[in-house]
Amino acid sequence: MKRLLRIVLGLLLAAMLCACAVTAEELTGESQGYGGPLKVLVTMDRGKIASVQVTEHHETQGVGTRAIDSMPEAMVSAGSWDVDTVSGATVTSNALRAAVQNALGEEDQRGAASPMDLPTVPPAESESAGISGVGMISTARVGPGQDPEGNPVYSFHVVFAYGRFDEEGRVQEVAVDQLEVATPNDERREVPHFSGFPGQGGYAYYDDAQGEIDGKTRSTEETFISEVDAWKTRRQLGDRIKLTSGSWREQMDAYQRLFIGMTVEEIESWVGRFCSDITGRPLQADEEDENDLAKYESLSELEKNLLADVTSSATLSLRGEWGDIVGAIRMAWEDAQRHRP
Repeated sequence: MKRLLRIVLGLLLAAMLCACAVTAEELTGESQGYGGPLKVLVTMDRGKIASVQVTEHHETQGVGTRAIDSMPEAMVSAGSWDVDTVSGATVTSNALRAAVQNALGEEDQRGAASPMDLPTVPPAESESAGISGVGMISTARVGPGQDPEGNPVYSFHVVFAYGRFDEEGRVQEVAVDQLEVATPNDERREVPHFSGFPGQGGYAYYDDAQGEIDGKTRSTEETFISEVDAWKTRRQLGDRIKLTSGSWREQMDAYQRLFIGMTVEEIESWVGRFCSDITGRPLQADEEDENDLAKYESLSELEKNLLADVTSSATLSLRGEWGDIVGAIRMAWEDAQRHRP
C-alpha cells in the first residue's frame, strides 16, 4: 500500500512539473540601443512576465547600464514592459522597453530607437593600431563679470587635447584638459590668477591668514613667480571646479566617452546640430534664447532623448570664449596626420 502511495505521489509530482514546464515559455526580442543592438530573453509563466534578461547590449557603462540594471526587475513587478524610464538613460530605457515589446509580439514600439541621426558608432578597439597627436588652442574672454568696484574681469583659456585615431580618423582615445587664468580682481580663489609682469603696472591681490581677500599690492618679481608656479589646470584642481551638475572633470570625462568612435568632422557636426550657436553648450528644453529654443524644438523626439542622455552628465561649453574644446581636438587630429607613419 505504501509503495502504491509513493508511486501515485511520484506521478502527481511529475505531472505538476510537466504542467510548470508547459506553462513556462522563453521569448527573444531585439531593438536598437544607444550603442548598437540590444537583445532580451523574456520568460513567460502562465501568461505573465516571470523574468527579463538582457543578453546583449553595447550601452555606455554607468549611463545606459543603469537602465539595464533596474528596469528588468521593474517589468517583472509590474507584469508589463510599460514601466518608467531611468533618468539620464532615456534611449537605453526606451530600447529595453521596445525589445521586450518585440519579444511579446506587440507592434507598438513607441520607445524603439530607430537608426539615429547622431553620428555615434560603436567604440573602436583600444588595442588596434592608431595615430596620435596633441593640440592646443587659446581663447580670451571679457569676464566673468566685474569686481565689487565695477572693474571688468578678464581671463584667458588654454585647452589641451591628446587624441589617438584609427586610419579612418575615428577617435580611439581622447583626453582634454584646460587652463583658465584670470585677472587678480576675479574673486574666484580656485581659479589661477595673473597680476602682470613686474614693473609693468600690474597688481596682485593677497590673502590674509583666513584666505580672505585683504587688499592689493604691486606685482613684484616674487609675486610674479609665485603666481605662475601656482597655476593648475582644471584636471589638477579636480572637484574644486564645480559646475551646475558635477565637476568640470566629471563632465569632460562624459564628453570624452561620447566622442569615442566619432571622426573630428562628426564631432563638429554633432556640436553644430545639438549645441547652442551662442554658448557652445548642449541644447536643453528650457533654453531662454529664442534661437536656441527654436533649434532645440526642431529636433526629433529621438534626438531630444539622445541629447537628454548627454545633458544628464555634461552641459559645459564645447566651443566658445570659455574654451574651444572641439578646436583643440581638431588640432590633435591634424598633428596626428603630420606624424602618420
